[in-house]
Order: sequence, then C-alpha cells, then structure tokens
Amino acid sequence: MNTQILKQNKIKTDEFTAMLGMLVVLGSITMLFVALFVSYSILRIQFGMWSKPGTGSLPFTMGVINTIILLVSSWTYYKGQQFAKSNSSYQVKRWLGLTLGLGIVFLLTQLNLWRILIESGMTIQSDIIGSVFYMLTGMHGLHIVVAITALGWAIIRSTRGVDIVEVRPIKLVGLLWHFLDFLWICLFISIFII
Repeated sequence: MNTQILKQNKIKTDEFTAMLGMLVVLGSITMLFVALFVSYSILRIQFGMWSKPGTGSLPFTMGVINTIILLVSSWTYYKGQQFAKSNSSYQVKRWLGLTLGLGIVFLLTQLNLWRILIESGMTIQSDIIGSVFYMLTGMHGLHIVVAITALGWAIIRSTRGVDIVEVRPIKLVGLLWHFLDFLWICLFISIFII
C-alpha cells in the first residue's frame, strides 16, 4: 500500500516538475520576444517612414500562407492531443505526424521567403529593416526547429507501447507548439500588416 502511494506521489511530483520546467521555457521565450518587439517598436518610431518587408504581393502572400500553415498545425496538434486522451496511438502518430510535417513546410516556406527577399536586395546588412526582419523571423524559426525536434521526441516517447499513449510529453510540447503559433501571429501582424 505504501509503495503505491509513493509511486503516485512521484508521478505527481514529476508532472509538476515537467510543467514548471515548460513554464520557465515559455517565460524565457516570452522575455526574449518582448525585448525584440520593444526594440522593433523603438526602431519603427525612430525611423518614421518604414517600408514593410512584405511590400509586394509575393512576400505578403507567403506570410499569409505561413500563418495558415501554423494555424492548421495547431488544429492538427489539438486533434492529436484528443486522441492521446482516448489512448489511440495510431491516431496520435497520424495527427502529430501531420503537425510535424506542417512545421517542416512552414520552415521551408519561410526559407523560400528569405531567398526571395535576399534576391530582391533585402539582406541583414542592407538596412535596419532587413536586420530586424531577419532577427525576428530567424529567432522564431529557430524556436520552430526546437519545437519540431521536441514534437518528434514526444511522438516517439508517447507511442512506445502498443496500447498505451503517454499524454504528458504531448501536453508539454503542445504548450510550446501553440505558444509559437501565437507568437507567429503577433510577428505577422507587426511585420506584414502594421
């Protein structure tokens, strides 16, 4: 009886520690991007006339496409989480695998946007607008790479057993994934629209 209680307490402690760790990670990412957004805002105010990197139909359209890709990936992740709760490992692999694929497509589309902008003369060194654009989108892209890696880990870890789906890694990585999707929406609005 005592070993069962100790085991349950350890599981609760592990869950609390994992959630606390994820909240620290999200808090750190938040502080980083708040600093970047404040810097971006100060530069925009100082420069007065600020051309948008999305000027022209192709870059703006690619920004919209990337936004849609991430919104759909949040939905597919949500579906995967729902199937994890019902312990359907096949469906978890399917929906989270689709999310992983959408994350990769997002990165490839972002790299293609960078290529188009660089070919049109907008580089990190061309002006402050280019520097800020590549810093903001590059930092977000780097975090998406980390999230894709974590998602791959969560898929492998959560579906090791034939019939048992471990929900905790899916829940933790889901917090990161949805947070980065929200962060992209903020970036898209501030860079391409405002």
